[in-house]
Order: sequence, then structure tokens, then C-alpha cells
Amino acid sequence: QAWSPITKPINQSTIALFSSAPRRLKDQEPFVPREDMSYRRIPADPAAGTIIIDHHSGIGRIPKQDPEIVFPRTAHAALAQRGTIGAISPFHFSFMGGVCRAQEIEDELAPAIAADLEKMAVDLALLLPY
Repeated sequence: QAWSPITKPINQSTIALFSSAPRRLKDQEPFVPREDMSYRRIPADPAAGTIIIDHHSGIGRIPKQDPEIVFPRTAHAALAQRGTIGAISPFHFSFMGGVCRAQEIEDELAPAIAADLEKMAVDLALLLPY
């Protein structure tokens, strides 16, 4: 789906986190192959479980110890509680970055995630690359 303009104020928008580093809850299926084309829905509630990072590059030790540094679910929830943003989506999304299968990303992965975002009435997705 093409980029589109912001149509309502941030403090009235539902926002999802969208990450290119493969993050998942401990009980979700791991990202394994370097060319993994799947994605994970991660509950927005910071109390929903421990986040694991399955990145195959030289990802730093600190983000693995504290995923909130690179996937700030707690800070995002606090923005909604303060009214800075309208709401958080029920789920955030994570996928494997650095995949060299551009056509499959465009034809399969991106439309699948976009459909989930649309079902949840997400207005904005904040990309958190790593």
C-alpha cells in the first residue's frame, strides 16, 4: 500500500509500532532463516510477556538484555495514557530486516501486514528499524 498523508491529529490517532528487527514474545515461534518472510504480532500491552530478539547479525548485547531500548512498548503505552497519542493498536508488528527478496516483500509480506493494520483501524505505523 502506498504512503499516505496523515489525515487526523496524532492525539486522535491509533498508532502501532512496526519493527524491522525480528522481535517476538518468548512463546511465539522463533524467526530462524536469514530470509524469513513471516512476521509476528506482538501484544501492545508491555505486561503481555517477555520480548526476544532473533536477529542474526551482530545485534548488540544491550538491546537483547533490554528490548525496550529498540522496541519501546512501555513508552508508547505511556504516550497514550498521557493523551499525546490517541491510542495504541492492540498489536505491534515485527519482521526480519535485511531480507533480499524485495518482490516477495512487496507482493506478500507488506500487504499481509497492511491488512492487519487496516483490520485494527491503525492510523499510523511507526517504523523502528535496526
